[in-house]
Amino acid sequence: MLYDVFICHASEDKDSFVRPLAERLRKAHLEVWFDEFSLSIGDSLRESIDKGLAKSTYGIVVLSPSFFKKKWPQRELNGLVAREMSGENRIILPIWHNITASEILEYSPPLADLKAVESRRGLDFVYKELLKKLRPKGSPLLTARDELIKFGMDPPIITDEWWLDVVEASNRIPCWGFAIPENTIWGRWTFPLPCHDSRGKERGIWLAWTAMQMRWEKEADDNEITQITKPDKVLGFIGSQPGLKEMCHEHPELLAIYAPQLTIRGLGGEFEEQFEEMLNLSVKHYENMRKGDKAFGSALTKNQLVPACSEEIALRHPTFGNYNSAIIACNFVQGELGGPKPKFYEVFEYLIWLLSSDSAWLPKKVHSFLLDGIKEWGVWVSSYPQDLFDITRDFFNSLWKAKSYKTFKFSAKEKKSLLKWIEHSLTTLNLTDNPNTILDEFLSYGFIESFIEKQTLKNTKGK
Repeated sequence: MLYDVFICHASEDKDSFVRPLAERLRKAHLEVWFDEFSLSIGDSLRESIDKGLAKSTYGIVVLSPSFFKKKWPQRELNGLVAREMSGENRIILPIWHNITASEILEYSPPLADLKAVESRRGLDFVYKELLKKLRPKGSPLLTARDELIKFGMDPPIITDEWWLDVVEASNRIPCWGFAIPENTIWGRWTFPLPCHDSRGKERGIWLAWTAMQMRWEKEADDNEITQITKPDKVLGFIGSQPGLKEMCHEHPELLAIYAPQLTIRGLGGEFEEQFEEMLNLSVKHYENMRKGDKAFGSALTKNQLVPACSEEIALRHPTFGNYNSAIIACNFVQGELGGPKPKFYEVFEYLIWLLSSDSAWLPKKVHSFLLDGIKEWGVWVSSYPQDLFDITRDFFNSLWKAKSYKTFKFSAKEKKSLLKWIEHSLTTLNLTDNPNTILDEFLSYGFIESFIEKQTLKNTKGK
């Protein structure tokens, strides 16, 4: 535990001045080492005080006649002086309480030389003067800390190393683009942050939102908030994360990428109206394109379907924006090329989810469209983890050797191999469906036939 300030005082001054001051400072969201706040039953008094002295950025010393009569307060003062003597900046903040400069000079000339604030000027005045030192105006880290507290977070003191992680993360770039090293970008559930490249207070706001974004990203991964998470759980996650709801409302187009299930009509919760407006604007945009674009006009004369809206909102459109199902399935799983990357599982695992009972909340029309899209897309074959190849080798060898579905060998050995892959996927997804039932569903949907047919067609065209 780190503290903003340690209060060194005599117990005789506690009721009249020190406790009210400590409470005011704590209400200002400062971490205060004060015996009544910081000690619990059974704590070692000496060890706790020593720790407070060592871990506090500043030390408030309430100098009074009682202070100079007590050994413990003076011992604490000696600890603060030792820190200053070791080369630290000025950390002692003296308050003169019911004592004069001449009296202090008699006790300790060095203390009399320090600029102090007098308690006779009132608690408010003392509090404001201390705050100028403890929370200087324009400090980005203090601004960031206040912003986080406003959103319900409990950040550590600004000297904690946690803030170094925040500053480092603040230099990341948005999570889209091409050929960018992974460690330089934000991951899933992240958004453009405010006040970029600003200084002072604005930089503090930037750091605060960086800290909140770090939390969203981690919590989303830890709780597996993905495209296949039930909408009520996604909405609950958004509402539980400080600042995330505000950012989702500001950027519904990114929310649609991270949680495409919310774009389905009736499943968007508090974002329903925004998604409807997003669809209407997209439809109007594509209508204008059709009127002014020759390529679109040419497609219309040939009775070809052309897009009716953008891909990220297509699940809300009555005809899925007139897109091929493979395009929307691809967009659902991994987003657009060069855009944010919502993908969390392997493609085959998304397929297994669609075949499982856990996907039953999807509207039937959407469910069938996505399932057909995964089949049409055909990349499920190459989406297995490398460490799984040994147990799926028999199935893949047979699949790649097949010249047609009739020549595809699917004996007990290949079936067992495929079943192992399904079992692995169910475990990854934390699903309890019977693997044999999923296997039967997989075979009945013709995924193998479709893949072999496409592969044969590709090989024929290549000759």
